[in-house]
Amino acid sequence: MLKSNHYSSKTLSEFLWQISQREQERTDKWMRLAAMIDEGIKAKGWKKSDLAKALNKRPSEISKWLSGTHNLKTDTLFDIEEVLNIRLINLKN
Repeated sequence: MLKSNHYSSKTLSEFLWQISQREQERTDKWMRLAAMIDEGIKAKGWKKSDLAKALNKRPSEISKWLSGTHNLKTDTLFDIEEVLNIRLINLKN
């Protein structure tokens, strides 16, 4: 088991206590989205720099996306889907 799993801090506990359920759910979704993009990169046998080149972006921007904390525009998500040939957004009725 990782050491981080055993780490506890009064400050961290207080901070986490203040996060609303809505904020936690949103963060979870952003983290899942970042993981899906990362899996798409790996499935193509690419590196982050390859995705950056394909989307005409800086590698640092791709790193921000993969942190799970960056707010991506819908057009960017559509571009990522197209380049990686993955589905990130479900628009079915």
